[in-house]
Amino acid sequence: MIAETQPQQVANVPVSEVERICHLALRQFITPATAVDEAAAQLLDAELRGKHSHGVVRIPWLREKLGRFQHQPPEAVQLLPWLLHLRCQQSLGYLAAREGQRQLMRMLDEQPFAAVACIDAFPTGVVGDYLRPLAEAGFVAVGFATSPPLVSLHKDGQPLLGTNPLAIALPTFEDKPAFIADVSPAPITFGQILAILSGFEGDLKDVMLTTSKGEPAADLKQLFDEHGRFNGKIIQTLDSGLQRRQYALTLAIEMLTTLFTGETAKGGLVLLACDPQRIPGMHADAVGAVIERIANHQEWQNIPGGHGEARKKALLSEGSVPLPETLWQQLQFLADKEVASLKPSD
Repeated sequence: MIAETQPQQVANVPVSEVERICHLALRQFITPATAVDEAAAQLLDAELRGKHSHGVVRIPWLREKLGRFQHQPPEAVQLLPWLLHLRCQQSLGYLAAREGQRQLMRMLDEQPFAAVACIDAFPTGVVGDYLRPLAEAGFVAVGFATSPPLVSLHKDGQPLLGTNPLAIALPTFEDKPAFIADVSPAPITFGQILAILSGFEGDLKDVMLTTSKGEPAADLKQLFDEHGRFNGKIIQTLDSGLQRRQYALTLAIEMLTTLFTGETAKGGLVLLACDPQRIPGMHADAVGAVIERIANHQEWQNIPGGHGEARKKALLSEGSVPLPETLWQQLQFLADKEVASLKPSD
């Protein structure tokens, strides 16, 4: 069992400064500039919404994972009027997923249902982020993804499953955020481990993590090799009804994603969307009534999608972002290396 972690000292950094440093840090290893802009925007948005596992903590990890990376647009293959494949082997997952969202919007101009499968797309970030513009445009959207296998069914076994997020987005009211449920059924995700290791708060009380040899990890650092690469295992036990449900949903997402993308080395992402106004038998008004009924019993910010929106607005109003000091120092170090590389030599 990993000992309880203690949150680090927090630095409240101006939003504009976080944005500037993130751009500089990403420019140190990602090209072209348009790829840096999109990746930085997504990482900062996740941070502002409180999704630390997909926020700026990913930048040092991306540097180690990707090395120097030149993004190339995914190859699009239109298999059916409603089905598009994006082949993303040379693409940064964040941009490939955003392109998938744009392609869905294009296809929905011509028909009431569309699907995009992003093959070998990694990392794809916050799946719900790609669904939000669809829901805000009045569409119903679903996204699900696989990732490299990290989840084992017992401590001596090989990792078999990814942490496999599932997201569902629906429009609500014109003056309210879209409904966005975005969850992973796994006991914990790699991003959450990374965020806790970087100084954010997190609960590891009911999570079983082992080293690559199947030995219980006493410290999160034991889950990483000397190069900072994760080589531990997340153990999905089947001892309770909740754990069996977690396993069933994780496996179902793995199978459903694979149905669309085939088996991939890096993982896949599937985005589906429909226009309920153009499909007979769908009851968009009834969905609004359900949301309204729930909202009458609790604050709107507790509706999925509302909390992140409220947090983002509050931080932008305050003008600063709270970050663990060690993480902020790491980002500044990467940014300084980029600045140094741009200075003319004597």
